[in-house]
Amino acid sequence: MKKTLCILLCLILIVSLSACIDNISSNDSVPDSNSTISNQKSTNLSTFPNEYATIINNIINAYPWNDDDMNMVPENPELSYMYRRNSELLEIGFALIDLDGNAQEELIIADPSKFVYDLYTISNGKTVHLFDSGERSCYILRENGVIEKSWSGSAATSGHDFYKLNGGKLDFVERISLDAYYALNIGIIKELTEANDNSFFFVSPTDQFEDYKLVNSNEAIKKIEAYQKANKELEIEYTLLSDYKS
Repeated sequence: MKKTLCILLCLILIVSLSACIDNISSNDSVPDSNSTISNQKSTNLSTFPNEYATIINNIINAYPWNDDDMNMVPENPELSYMYRRNSELLEIGFALIDLDGNAQEELIIADPSKFVYDLYTISNGKTVHLFDSGERSCYILRENGVIEKSWSGSAATSGHDFYKLNGGKLDFVERISLDAYYALNIGIIKELTEANDNSFFFVSPTDQFEDYKLVNSNEAIKKIEAYQKANKELEIEYTLLSDYKS
């Protein structure tokens, strides 16, 4: 039974990330789902902020993207290098949505068939780059300003980080992770091979090892499912870059 639970949690921890890669080749800190952002309308280009227009224009001007360049967009080196996975402008889209209800729309850039590449907001008159996805990490936009990051460091480390978007910044809420390396470092196991029979899961209010707390499989599963159930993934309608007119 214990081994079955461990296998199940491993699957839950990587299911979101696996979905991203496949397409390429109840917690007190998070409110209940009482408001929904879904079936969004297309972006109104007539009211498109200049700050966001500059970002979109730079991405388009850098096209075609060089598959050998990890910084796919030289004018915006902080952007996700995942643009190299796309060969056409019609494969990338963007949308403006107020994710946290503060009357400031965020700029979402994504491959609509895969996952979000970059997220921007405007705070105090300045553009803020909130995150970029990669091959081993992808972000999922959820209701109530909740953002889920599914990540994998190796076969021995993977997890889900949950954030809350508040007034132009991402607040870290909780990490639920599988980490055999950390279990080895703190002496719970003496060899990595021991992790084959016993998986080691941790929860933490930060991404720092000193805050990790060992939990059992059932508790880890319940935490992940509580976040995902209370905050459904957003359905977003994107405007394709091929349809964008500056």
